[in-house]
Amino acid sequence: MPALLHSADQVTPDWLTEALRDGGAMESGTVVDASITPIGTGQMADTVRIGLTYNPRGSGPKSVIAKFASHNEQSRATGLALRAYEIEIRFYQEVASLVTARVPASYLAKVDPETGWFTLVLEDIDAGEAGDQIEACGPDRAAAALEELAGLHAPCWELPQLAALSWLNRSSPDSDAFMAALLSSVLPGFLERYGDALAPEHARLCERFVADAAIWFAHRVGPRTASHGDFRLDNLLFVSGDPRPVVVDWQTLSWSGCTFDVAYFIGGCLSVEDRRAHEVDLLTQYHQALCARGVSDYSLEQLHRDARRDTFGGLLMAILASMVVERTDRGDLMFVTSAGRHAQHAIDSGAVAFLEEAGD
Repeated sequence: MPALLHSADQVTPDWLTEALRDGGAMESGTVVDASITPIGTGQMADTVRIGLTYNPRGSGPKSVIAKFASHNEQSRATGLALRAYEIEIRFYQEVASLVTARVPASYLAKVDPETGWFTLVLEDIDAGEAGDQIEACGPDRAAAALEELAGLHAPCWELPQLAALSWLNRSSPDSDAFMAALLSSVLPGFLERYGDALAPEHARLCERFVADAAIWFAHRVGPRTASHGDFRLDNLLFVSGDPRPVVVDWQTLSWSGCTFDVAYFIGGCLSVEDRRAHEVDLLTQYHQALCARGVSDYSLEQLHRDARRDTFGGLLMAILASMVVERTDRGDLMFVTSAGRHAQHAIDSGAVAFLEEAGD
């Protein structure tokens, strides 16, 4: 296979020729020139678009997307500690072919799990534009996103071969205890940084959730599937005239309940007003999409209950992610916006009752 690279600076035409041939993107010809442009706002990895010139002309795709470990030492160390880079590569190697959700074609997926260095070369959805979590979306776009999410969850539903993958099924009492302790350790910094921008009731809910996070982890029950873990607008590409988004950024994939993704998207990617008005319909549509894809052992009632409990998942992500990656102005706005929406979602749904029930 082509060599694993550490950054876009190491990309050469010869390397691209080898990578695209190995990945089936071109049969003959060579890459003679490559123009590299940084794209995206991801804080765990560096992503670039590579424009390609061939001899003969048109031998392969006009551009590709390449991802590398973050240039920022803190973000890269976090990616290694959380196995984020390995997880994304393993998704393209072992899971992507199973799902019906739209994902980019992978031409090269290579990782060193010991160091975290990785190289990923993907199909460029060149007409696609990423959604904007800060701006939020309306119910029609949300419904299309959840339809695609069912295309991830249903094909992987309780599959034994996926449950047996150690890189995917990472949950254990020890890992849950570690995550609860990590949340507790970063919460003071989170509140110091963002507390003034949060409503007082939202800040109090963050404190309440983190105090009982170990209880929440221990009492998450229900069927399991491949869960994206960061299913939000910024990780969806939309092409004009096509309602189906393309799902990207698979660094947080895990073996978990489906409603972590569902509640995370509904709570964080719609305005509070739209979420209140459309949540019931969106959950019903998502459940119908699951059933249409063969899931027959999961009731709508159970979906509603699990989604209420997993409203806390959005708070978990906002608190933890904001404190372990490189800080940016847009990141600050995104994290405080996300935390406020998820906190209000948990309040509106009465999710604190799950902490009280579990603690009895």
